[in-house]
Amino acid sequence: MGIGKVVVELRVLGPVEVWNHGVSLQFARRQQRVLLGILALEANQLVTGDRLVDLLWGERPPRRARAVLQTRLSEVRAILDLAEQPDPAVLLETTGGGYLLRVPPEQVDAQLFKNLVSDQRTRGSDDEARSILRSALALWRGPILGGWLPDEGQADLTRGLEALRLTATEDLFDVELRLGNHRDIVDEVVELAGRHPTRERLAGQMMRALTRSGRGPEALTSFDRWRRWLRDELGTDPSAELQAIHLAVLRGTDDQPGTDGSGTAVASTPPPHPPDGQRSGSPAGFQLSTPRHLPADIADFSGRQPELTRIEKILLRPGAGARIAVVSGPAGVGKTAFSIHVAHRLASSFPDGQLYVNLRGADSDRGLTPYEVLGRFLRALGVDGLHLPATLDERMDLYRDLLADRRLLVLLDNAAADDQLSALIPGGTSCGVLVTSRARLGAILGAQTVALTVMDATDAALLLSRIAGPDAVLDEASATALLSRCAYLPLAIRIVGAKLAAKPHWTVDRLVQMLDDERSRLDRLSHGHLDVRASLALSYQVLSPAARTLLRRLGDIEIAEVSDWLAAALLDTTADRAQELLEQLIDAQLLDFSGHYPAGQPRYRLHDLVRLFGRERALSEASPGELGAARGRAFGAALSIIERLLHTLYGGRTLTMRGGTPRWEVDELLVGSSATDLLGWFDVERPTIVSLIKRAARDGLGETAWDLACTASPLFPMRRQYDDWQHVLDVAWESALAADDIRGQAAISYRLGMLTVDRQEFDSADDHFQRARRIFDKVGDLHGVAVVDAYLAMVSRFRGQPGAALERYSSALTGLRDTDVGGAAFVLRGMGQAYLDLGDQEGAKTHLDESIALYDTIGAPPMGRGQALFWQGMRLLAAGRHEQAAPLFDHVLTITAVLGDRHGQAQALRGLGICQHRAGRIPQARATLDEALRLVRQPTPSIVESFVRRTVRDLFGGGD
Repeated sequence: MGIGKVVVELRVLGPVEVWNHGVSLQFARRQQRVLLGILALEANQLVTGDRLVDLLWGERPPRRARAVLQTRLSEVRAILDLAEQPDPAVLLETTGGGYLLRVPPEQVDAQLFKNLVSDQRTRGSDDEARSILRSALALWRGPILGGWLPDEGQADLTRGLEALRLTATEDLFDVELRLGNHRDIVDEVVELAGRHPTRERLAGQMMRALTRSGRGPEALTSFDRWRRWLRDELGTDPSAELQAIHLAVLRGTDDQPGTDGSGTAVASTPPPHPPDGQRSGSPAGFQLSTPRHLPADIADFSGRQPELTRIEKILLRPGAGARIAVVSGPAGVGKTAFSIHVAHRLASSFPDGQLYVNLRGADSDRGLTPYEVLGRFLRALGVDGLHLPATLDERMDLYRDLLADRRLLVLLDNAAADDQLSALIPGGTSCGVLVTSRARLGAILGAQTVALTVMDATDAALLLSRIAGPDAVLDEASATALLSRCAYLPLAIRIVGAKLAAKPHWTVDRLVQMLDDERSRLDRLSHGHLDVRASLALSYQVLSPAARTLLRRLGDIEIAEVSDWLAAALLDTTADRAQELLEQLIDAQLLDFSGHYPAGQPRYRLHDLVRLFGRERALSEASPGELGAARGRAFGAALSIIERLLHTLYGGRTLTMRGGTPRWEVDELLVGSSATDLLGWFDVERPTIVSLIKRAARDGLGETAWDLACTASPLFPMRRQYDDWQHVLDVAWESALAADDIRGQAAISYRLGMLTVDRQEFDSADDHFQRARRIFDKVGDLHGVAVVDAYLAMVSRFRGQPGAALERYSSALTGLRDTDVGGAAFVLRGMGQAYLDLGDQEGAKTHLDESIALYDTIGAPPMGRGQALFWQGMRLLAAGRHEQAAPLFDHVLTITAVLGDRHGQAQALRGLGICQHRAGRIPQARATLDEALRLVRQPTPSIVESFVRRTVRDLFGGGD
């Protein structure tokens, strides 16, 4: 597979093959191959025995399936162990009720395929990208695992890889079209587009390839046939981009609007929005993202056809004027479910994405402000947190500018008042806005209202049958009796339907009798008196005691989105038990599934009203000591996960202060163990971390607040979440002051110094660091003094004072060598940079070598070691040795791309661009540097963007 030192290769992109030292291992049974292939696809992840049984046999497992499975796995392990010169890096382990195949990712062709596809997207040259994509696609030898799994299992296991293969093929077609190789691919594109009619990108590529190959009439015929299929099967029309290509073919011009057949610019109708997410009118022309923020659609959505028809007419109507629809109605009537369903139905009509936010209008104490929401929306559209405008008016201006020519759907859920909405309405007419609220809002904004009331009898019976099964409505009289006691309110129907689904031995008549016994609740469920609390109490009473405890504690901690790790911490229980209790809440409709982490673990949504109900129960049924202990475990769990993430990225404690908050260790199965898994966890859980810090401060736990804020601080700038970073530091600072915790004040001061360094406010940074150093010195915290010295040295470097920096670094190194290995490696890297600033090659090499060696002793953490390797490359460039520097930059680029570190990618590309320029590959160098700028360009230039622009000026002169 092209890896020089690989001993064993696992091939699953086709019939399963295992090669050991170039020799194919033989398997006597097909099940042995398939089992090993499944574990290779799930390499380095635990796969339960139940999942393996389901994947192998589907709904028809053999008798004693687990025994057969264990036998086959023992046979596979023996084949691997008995191979000539077995690979010690490939291990099949039995652990924790499941099985784990440990194997370096590069030894599995599926992972190699993913890495190659990712790698080509960072290449500046189409020739390079074409070569990489061809190599990646050549790894496929047929259906995954030879197509030997049952259909359901095959789809479950391979859906993502098959989708990536198709996307990679589309990427290749784009490259070939840009290179003028349309005749080489035209028949392949036509065939693939016919097999995948829902892929608009393929349809566009087919039109381009046919037209450029002199087959314009065939392109028109194919487009017409495809357009009719879209309308008949999906009820939609081609996107504006496809229609623009169609128009260009009709005119006899090239397929790119705005050019003639030779590529010369001509006057034409402009496209609906510029390609690649960029608009000339957007600030600095920076890269716009396409947000896809909608929660999952409701699988059992029922009825509401007249309301669906009306709201779609509002949001899709042509002509001028705002397209704003407000869905109003009482609590529990299904406003959110209805609106999300509408948004999914209309997604293809808004190709530039969907923005979603829960404004929390049901909770006046926690409602989101327009300023907060605009910050979230602008980040989703591609604006780095560092460059978010400081005032509400400026955020409104930028938001409206970015959406002026784009077609997005904005879903504003749970609004309280018009003044919460006006700032969030786009200025143009190309976007749609969908609002949900208990009140009739939006009249002053030009909105039209669709009012949801209780369901009619037919739709209510349909909803009940979809939740509980058709048997629930076989007896019409019994079903009508049950629905009448629910007042035809969707939330109440969902609750009773969940009871029937969870208790198949119950009858509808029995449940009717149970509701009859709850007279006060029946009164509230009567028509015209809708009381969601009573409905929720019915579900609460059928929960197990442990599930009730979980609901109370979830309500108490006041976090809207929850997952297994948080539930386990709140209950002080195992992962399996936490998952079981969360499923009980899901079954009772008290939690909704909201999606997955990037690593695959599920997340759940706690509706505002359910959260308030849980909080009320907590106050009345639990003691303050019990609730405080549960929150303490949640704080400790978050800290343990963040520290695990920082350890994987930087190694050890690396320049951070640790408070005395007790840690609660979280099973890695709940959050993952790799750097990418844990970063994905932080990306999803960042709002939870912010909420926990604020809750600790409200509880008067000053040390916990600063412990969390200080520990999480390095992650916020890595993800460019500067608003949140500033906010949690401010909260922690006030909490430390209130508690008279001077060590906490020092810890937050030095983190505030880091924040102001990122803003290039070096005087302010120096003040923060000096204040922190004085306090650490006063309390005798030698580690704290050394950490602050390291950052003071960095400030000196940025001010152009390498000599002063070396003095500070030397002082810091003395205090860190024995207590903080990662911190010492950081300092050695800084010293290497300072020597490089002084032109001292030998001093720079010595310290950078020592930094890398030190990182290697603590497991080669990717962020810390990658930064040291980058500066080693810059040292080699300064010595005129670009051939030796280039592989280092390539390696850093791979690391940063995997971690999603765009600033790190831009730095690596900057180094590569310099190497290419010195090698005489001038066009390639310019393309590489342009890509670096694309990654970091923002309305206000960052320091990394300044570095890249300076390099462009140095190499090419003039502007950039």
